[in-house]
Amino acid sequence: MGVAVLAMTDGSRDDIETYKWDKKTQGIILSSFFWGYTVMQIPAGILSKRYGGKSILLISLLTNTVICGLLPTLVKIWGWPIVCVCRVIMGLTQACLFPATHTLLGRWLPKQERTSYSGIVYGGTQIGIIIAMPISGLLADTKYGWKSIFYTVSATMLVTAGVWSFFAANMPREHRMMTEQERHYIERGLNTVEAKALRTPWRHIFQTRALWAIMVTHIGSSVSFVLFFVDLPTYIERGLKISLKNSAVLSALPYLGMWIGNISSTYICEKIYNRNYWSLLTCRKVFNSISFFGLSIGLIVLAFLGPENKSLAIITLVMSLFLSGFSAAGFLMSFLDLSPNYAGVTLSLSNAAANFGSILTPIGTSLVLKNDPTDTSRWLIVFLSTALLCVIANCVFLMFASSTQVEWDDPNFIEKTMADKEEVIPALKTVKEDAER
Repeated sequence: MGVAVLAMTDGSRDDIETYKWDKKTQGIILSSFFWGYTVMQIPAGILSKRYGGKSILLISLLTNTVICGLLPTLVKIWGWPIVCVCRVIMGLTQACLFPATHTLLGRWLPKQERTSYSGIVYGGTQIGIIIAMPISGLLADTKYGWKSIFYTVSATMLVTAGVWSFFAANMPREHRMMTEQERHYIERGLNTVEAKALRTPWRHIFQTRALWAIMVTHIGSSVSFVLFFVDLPTYIERGLKISLKNSAVLSALPYLGMWIGNISSTYICEKIYNRNYWSLLTCRKVFNSISFFGLSIGLIVLAFLGPENKSLAIITLVMSLFLSGFSAAGFLMSFLDLSPNYAGVTLSLSNAAANFGSILTPIGTSLVLKNDPTDTSRWLIVFLSTALLCVIANCVFLMFASSTQVEWDDPNFIEKTMADKEEVIPALKTVKEDAER
């Protein structure tokens, strides 16, 4: 969307319709996605646990297909407010992506393979950006302009929805192409039960200190990711003074680095853990520290670079997001470590908290830049503030994180707790009666 907004406001194009939206308006448009995304996080986790990830993700894909296809027409009639409305709806539906995916991973991945395969799955996020950003730049440069971006994305999602509907399944035993041997192998390594058998232990979830530490870490990760995802095209084009077409291509390079960091870190982490070199908690803390401290150093370096250092700035961006990818073997896996059965729910809670920061990031950036994204001294403030947040977030993770499976992950935990209370109360009454005698 960052590339699309740049193209929609490109006043140099006389052959297509463009809009005079200032930086503040652009910030509101870009942040509006996160309004819906944040509100829907907790319901998304509950819905994914109850109905399974397949249907939830299919509905999300189809909804976004329709919106992207209609948006060029709608914006012509109602202007930027309708773009915000569409972005809010897209946020509401895309909020289901990570909770539903985490729910599916908890039902599909044995513990000994969880880290590496999760890295491959979540690496799809970076692959999408790597493909979408340069293609968006190329499409924006055609005679159809920015409209072709939305039409292409809409068609792609429609095809994806068809593939997903045919091949996906909520659990191994529901997959149409799964052999008995494959199903038994997967189910032997799982520690989950069907979603309908579970009652969510909300009170115990909120009392888990490790989960709060993960949430703080998630906030730091989310703010930094949104900063790059939303504002990177603007920084490269306006801050580093690189053309829109080239900036779209260059904006994808850091995500290639992030994808490589994601895949390599999860593979290495799993090998280290399975060979008993480090404990699972040590793996999580080390890889998360590489991610957050490495990204912070990159942001600090980036803060002091300008258009006269274009090449060095791009290299720094690539290395920063490469190291950022190591969080895939860090805090992101901690939800599955703590509770495979409630991974979707706990991730949705954390994502809800993290996305309050996501909402504020584009708006805060636009306020700091003061409608002048060419001023690199203002980008310095943005980058240094984000670096400080990442350092604080990782320190919290180092102090309070855990990889021990929590007791409330037991499917019968609530029933056992209630049974214990029923046994204790009569016993206390008996003791009291004996004392009175």
